[in-house]
Amino acid sequence: MKKSDILLLIVIILIYIVVLSGIVQTASVEGVSMYPIFQNGFLTFYTSPNNIKIGNIIIYKSPTFNTYVIHHVIKINYIDGEKFYVTKGVDNITNPQSDNKIGLEPPQGIPQSQVIGKVAEVNGIVISIPYLGYISILFSLL
Repeated sequence: MKKSDILLLIVIILIYIVVLSGIVQTASVEGVSMYPIFQNGFLTFYTSPNNIKIGNIIIYKSPTFNTYVIHHVIKINYIDGEKFYVTKGVDNITNPQSDNKIGLEPPQGIPQSQVIGKVAEVNGIVISIPYLGYISILFSLL
């Protein structure tokens, strides 16, 4: 075995350990609204939704369309002591407006209690693996 094969094997084992331990969870990306950060079929990792700031990428279930959304936070509203996150996709061609203006989320934003997770980053770099998300996308179609 070459050193590169051993390194790849170690990385794969570490990913499985981290995912199976429950420290992080995975989500598959469908669509192009977060291009160039994510593309269709990317597998990304997320943690509990703590310490969310403007610029973080969060995952929530749209109350309007009942679909999961992975977008970045562009504004935080405080209403009666609760935080609401206004989100938007990165790609300005497919997402020229924020999610609250196109109906993906309520006008005040997504309440903190409905955020499923925060996408994992290391030194500001989002952790994702191209193409692996297609596996769960295919299984969801069955």
